[in-house]
Amino acid sequence: MARQSKKIAKKIQPKKKAVEPENKKPEKTGKDYLLVIVLALTIVFLLVGWTNFTWANRGLYLALLVSLSSTYARRHYNFTAEKDLLIERAGYVSMIFAIILFAYVVYNQYMA
Repeated sequence: MARQSKKIAKKIQPKKKAVEPENKKPEKTGKDYLLVIVLALTIVFLLVGWTNFTWANRGLYLALLVSLSSTYARRHYNFTAEKDLLIERAGYVSMIFAIILFAYVVYNQYMA
């Protein structure tokens, strides 16, 4: 009975593909034009509006710049696994910080 169930299980489960060689070239990422445009706009807004921004607006745009830069760096540069993890976490933390500052700015401008 056990043999029959093993045979049936083998027939039901699809065959696994052969292990791919490690020397295979990594796939090229796209050009990320939208990401580059948003990064450039963020830099322009920071430079043009620096004197008019409050500390919260400055922090918001700086955190957004760090997050976008880390995303671009992770997609286009080959980092070790450890560095890639650190850059990914820094991007997440800066994005959360930017969202919190955005909520604070909106609250101060429209609610307070």
